[in-house]
Amino acid sequence: MALHNHSIQLSVRAMRVIRFPLTRLVIALCFLMLGVTAGYYLSDAVFWISGHDLFKWYDQFVQLILVCALSFLSYCLYVGLFEGRRVSELSMNAFAQTGTGVLVGIVFVSLTIAGIALFNGYHVSGWNHPEVMIPVFIMAVQAGIIEELLLRGVAFRIIEDALGTWWSMILTAFIFGFLHIWNDNASILSSISISITAGFVLALLYVITRKLWIVIGMHFAWNFTLGGFYGAPVSGGAVEGVLKSELSGPEWLTGGAFGPEASIIIVVISIILTIYLINRVIKEKKIIKPMWRRKSQMI
Repeated sequence: MALHNHSIQLSVRAMRVIRFPLTRLVIALCFLMLGVTAGYYLSDAVFWISGHDLFKWYDQFVQLILVCALSFLSYCLYVGLFEGRRVSELSMNAFAQTGTGVLVGIVFVSLTIAGIALFNGYHVSGWNHPEVMIPVFIMAVQAGIIEELLLRGVAFRIIEDALGTWWSMILTAFIFGFLHIWNDNASILSSISISITAGFVLALLYVITRKLWIVIGMHFAWNFTLGGFYGAPVSGGAVEGVLKSELSGPEWLTGGAFGPEASIIIVVISIILTIYLINRVIKEKKIIKPMWRRKSQMI
């Protein structure tokens, strides 16, 4: 029996409170954070029981699997029990949708690196062993899944239901950007850059598809391609990639210690892509109006 058939049923007044966007936002965040926390504690228990690493990166892979699995589970439990519907944004066609997002992410990051290299800001001096990509892969998968469930699955979707598509896009983009303010080498400018690049683009991709897999795929590919392949800093953190590379030149070009995500090149590419996506959203009539405008049209 589908979970949504067993959704919580209370009095009419109580259901109005539970279904109110602010209440839903708080409940959904609690569910997701509970899943993430349970994943970390459970992975610690597995490490303790096993007593030692069974293979290289064993603990990281166990943590990745458990944290991501319980994050998905907690999200689906929230949607089924409190929203009383199927989790359509996580449809079964995950492979094709995630693949599309990965392809978009690879092209996006590659264009950014090519733009920086064009102005002599990115240099390659050799190759590293491919295994250096594994820690970046683990980080990218976990960040892509947890952050997209949190930002697009919970925050964007529920805020959009209350304030409409445009306000939700702006608010969640800047929330997303400034969540990175505590990263190494971060600044106000780097957080604004993250907001108007990844924040806007990922939100619009979700609006067009109404699927989380595509934004999870792009988010993963963004981090993995940037760090795991091109060897550039990812959101302020230095990583090793397959390419032994170096960024040199003015900060406006390279992004400085924070990396290419604070470069003017990625901002320009993102603005172009954002304009294209906004036009698609408008043409395809994907915009959701604020709740007060929807209610006034029903009267």
